[in-house]
Amino acid sequence: MAETDEGQERTEDPTGRKLERALEEGQILTSKELLIAAVMLGGALQISIGGHYYFTEFLNAFRNGLDFSDVLQRDLPLPSAIAARISDIAWPMIFFSMPLVAILVTAQIAFGGFHFVTANIGFKFDKLSPLKGLGRIFGIGGLIELFKSIGKTILIGIVGVVYILHRLPEVMALGRMPFEIAMADAGSLVASTLIVLVFATLIIAAVDALYQWYRHRQSLMMTKQEVKDEMKETDGSPEIKSRIRKLQREAAERGSVANINQAQVIITNPQHFAVGLRYDFVKGTAPKVVVKGSDAIAKMIREKAADKKMPVLEYPMLARAIYFTSEIGGEIHSELYRAVATVLSFVFHAGAEGEKPEIEVPKELQFDMNGRLMERRRVA
Repeated sequence: MAETDEGQERTEDPTGRKLERALEEGQILTSKELLIAAVMLGGALQISIGGHYYFTEFLNAFRNGLDFSDVLQRDLPLPSAIAARISDIAWPMIFFSMPLVAILVTAQIAFGGFHFVTANIGFKFDKLSPLKGLGRIFGIGGLIELFKSIGKTILIGIVGVVYILHRLPEVMALGRMPFEIAMADAGSLVASTLIVLVFATLIIAAVDALYQWYRHRQSLMMTKQEVKDEMKETDGSPEIKSRIRKLQREAAERGSVANINQAQVIITNPQHFAVGLRYDFVKGTAPKVVVKGSDAIAKMIREKAADKKMPVLEYPMLARAIYFTSEIGGEIHSELYRAVATVLSFVFHAGAEGEKPEIEVPKELQFDMNGRLMERRRVA
């Protein structure tokens, strides 16, 4: 695993922003060996399929290039004659090259995507530094490229020699054939040899593609600290985000005070938290939280409840459990059904008069004043 100067391992996948920066800096996943092999395969297939056409066109262009009799007979301008000769060879070359360009682009899109990076176009003065040039040549990357070139040459050479030896009787027989038949067989032999050599390069291309993918991925991996720093840059620091969430929550709680008329009972901490509940007898659904708040908002809820002579009961543990596990307009936690049902039954039947019943809040829903689970804190 690669490590930073601080000793942290790069174990985290790259974030979206990291990938964008890599593209802006010209770090694109590509494999030169794969692209070369794809182009060579396309060229070999073209020669195998349309070799007769290209051979005929180039031969005719060569003959016409040596024959200037029409220029002398028709008194054609020399520039026109030269342009005609160039066009004779240019069109076959264009027809041959266009599929290769399409294959090259398609191979890059399939492997690493097609990205136009302006950073790779600009002139880089550091490339002129002899010391950096030597570093690239004798560095790890340069040695790997050297071994790749040697291995590719050896593999292709072995495959080529073995295949030619296998077809050697046919090669020897070409000298005894008529010229046209010999040329046709020679073209077929060249095309098949090219295809065999291309398949050898495909083996190297597959290995190089895997290596380049691994190398590219490792270069983009991030440390946990880098991920945290990037989150701070894009989304702001956790402290600021926490402050924003707190302000949003306070604004929602302040707005919910207007719903206090819908509450049937207010459960308090008694001072720091207050929640208002409502149970729909018609629908028979679970009790819902219609208003809740902490500190100043809780005080406001208690005051309004007193003005409206609404039942206010002190159940500190239950108040905190409902506050930290339920949202305004949402149902209470299923584990609190029994405790809330006991409170509502007391309110509906006794009118909150007399001694309030005892309730039990599950240990896994018992929170302290800061919203931390008390059971987890005891275990820790």
